[in-house]
Amino acid sequence: MVLYITSMRICFPFAAIALILFACSSSSDSKREVLYIPTDMPDVCQNVDFSIDKDMRKECGVKPARYQAYRNVPMQRHLINPNQASLVKTGDKIEIRFPNTFPVSLDTSQVSGVAFSDSKRLAKIENTMDYKEFYTESKERFKLFKLTIPSDANPGVENKLCFRVPELKGNERTRSAAMSVQMEMLPCDTLEVLVQKYVK
Repeated sequence: MVLYITSMRICFPFAAIALILFACSSSSDSKREVLYIPTDMPDVCQNVDFSIDKDMRKECGVKPARYQAYRNVPMQRHLINPNQASLVKTGDKIEIRFPNTFPVSLDTSQVSGVAFSDSKRLAKIENTMDYKEFYTESKERFKLFKLTIPSDANPGVENKLCFRVPELKGNERTRSAAMSVQMEMLPCDTLEVLVQKYVK
């Protein structure tokens, strides 16, 4: 009986160690490789799953992220409207990007429930855009639009972001096509008031 108990005491630590090693190896196998995926890739790279199509990594500028940089790997979600617009999350910061404009910083509460991950990158956000253009009595021109972005976590929740498109300075001769503008955010309540007043 004493021999049996002694052998159990010897075998138990080895069994525990083997179980821990198995669990660690299983969890490491299930983890996906963390990749640095540029947010300005050409269209041909946008819908590629780089975990599967590894041959496309070099062409698209994708590479494994260094361990220390995991928290700062940019995650991107494309919107369906406007074309080429996207949300980019880097660490705790989120910004919205439109073509030929500077990024606009957002609070996390403004895009509540939107998920960012390598797999979600392949799924565009099914948002809507409402655009209005009008002149005031003083001939001031307004170009406004509202984006309605659904939550991934709760489809019943919608995030609303409102912007004014600034007037481009200069003319076609002096203005470079590469010049970027700063999109102006404004409260959606203000947008609604202006639309109700000036849009017939």
